[in-house]
Amino acid sequence: MQFGVYEVYNENMEDVVYVGSTKLKLEWLENNHREWQSKNYSETKFRKALVEQGKDWTFHWAIAPQKISREQVEIMEGALIQYLKPMYNVSMKPYERSVYEGRYEKSI
Repeated sequence: MQFGVYEVYNENMEDVVYVGSTKLKLEWLENNHREWQSKNYSETKFRKALVEQGKDWTFHWAIAPQKISREQVEIMEGALIQYLKPMYNVSMKPYERSVYEGRYEKSI
């Protein structure tokens, strides 16, 4: 499966306001974030800000999709989050959060 890391820039393209990772096409992902209410997705700090003030925010690939594991992409995503410190990222270490929340299969 291919995963990539995306950045969301503010209207002036000066600041990255959010960093995430996905296996979706960027257009689909952006639509999911912008239309979260009509899709009955949960509210997040980022999604709320995107609807309220992010009409002109733009989504871009920071790391183009490639054939890597979810664990690998979350480690790369976390490094970028820690470097850029985007204002709407709550979790600074997505891989560690996924481990804590049991998102990965446990192997013996």
